[in-house]
Amino acid sequence: MAQKNIYFVCSECGCESLRWAGQCPSCHTWNTLKEFAVERSVSSSGSSRHKAEAVRAYKLSEIDGSPLERIKIDMPLVAEVLGGGIVQGSLLLLGGNPGVGKSTLMLALVHKTKATTLYVSGEESLQQVKDRARRISKPSSNVLLLCDTDIDVILATVLKEKAQLVVIDSIQTVIDRSISSTAGSLVQVREIALRLQQFAKANNISFLLVGHVTKEGSIAGPKILEHIVDGVFYMESESESLRLLRSAKNRYGSTQEIALLEMDQNGISEVAHPEAVFLEGRASNLAGSCVTSVVEGSRVLLVEIQALVVPTVFGYPRRSAVGIHPQRLELILAVLERRAKISLRNYDVFVKATAGLAAREASADLAVAVSLVSAYQNKPVDDKWCVFGEVGLLGEIKQPKDKAIRTKAAKSMGMAKQVSAKNITGALEEILMGRK
Repeated sequence: MAQKNIYFVCSECGCESLRWAGQCPSCHTWNTLKEFAVERSVSSSGSSRHKAEAVRAYKLSEIDGSPLERIKIDMPLVAEVLGGGIVQGSLLLLGGNPGVGKSTLMLALVHKTKATTLYVSGEESLQQVKDRARRISKPSSNVLLLCDTDIDVILATVLKEKAQLVVIDSIQTVIDRSISSTAGSLVQVREIALRLQQFAKANNISFLLVGHVTKEGSIAGPKILEHIVDGVFYMESESESLRLLRSAKNRYGSTQEIALLEMDQNGISEVAHPEAVFLEGRASNLAGSCVTSVVEGSRVLLVEIQALVVPTVFGYPRRSAVGIHPQRLELILAVLERRAKISLRNYDVFVKATAGLAAREASADLAVAVSLVSAYQNKPVDDKWCVFGEVGLLGEIKQPKDKAIRTKAAKSMGMAKQVSAKNITGALEEILMGRK
């Protein structure tokens, strides 16, 4: 006999509740509790429990400690973001805005590996996938295409074709017909993800899932989806052609690595030397501009910090920061006024990191301060300067521990001048007035 239990799950945080409410009791968002109906078998005695026998537990010393086997990808930067390749039996999730290039990246990946791959498309026909694949890469004999949305059909085909890697584009289109709800619903996405996880571990088959995102930029569906998978990766658009692949969760590698990709009519490719890609088209000898270095994982990116300082029209001056943390901007303005005797309290201040890259690390403080003073005094910064360092509340400058790799990357682009001053006043004089 089956008993139906109804409960409500928050689509934002995954919190479960026995009754509906307008506001989630956990994350306090409104209108996010969605109804779930789950059927459970109940015995004639009224108990839903079943007897289970204990299994053996293992000591860590008894477990094989050999390295995890990975599927190699002929895209070094992407493979590094994934943790060195795709671990066999893993479940990975890729999200991104519509049109950012998720499907294109997946097609490029399956053609850059020698593993037997099944590409499952739930949104496009086989002819559409073939047309796009023909434009971006040469046909590969190890890639099989399937256009279906039934999870039972997909898993049966995986076993029949003996696939080592499976791409599902996208998980919101897949449906389990034993569950009475539409494709993409919370219960469908959660139950399908659980089935894929169990199937992947049991058969040592890797899955790459493409997921839709909400208007806030997070992956659509219940939050538990991100907890089930082994890795969550986001593809972001930095410009018309540049894409940034970063990791939000990775059980098999670091979440600090990034891959800079470039899209064109022939598909998607890696940017081999991303150091100065964000400086392309930069105008030189203009006041309010300063170059800094940003470290993303093991890569150093050179980014331009721009500042604009204008007299305020209203009584309260504006403070605008794009790609810079607003609180750090307020801190830098206070240090400039107190320690360097440069007051911008009667000026509107606008600061941004160019090319859409977020320079939120503390080492960008000094570059922000220099660009502000450069704009205020209308004194350009020499193109040979690459400025980085954290500005303390006492006006001191703290150099990052990875100063050596930042300096090396800057010198490779012809920026040989580095700040030697230990405080904000000395650094401003050294950079803007040429004093040592």
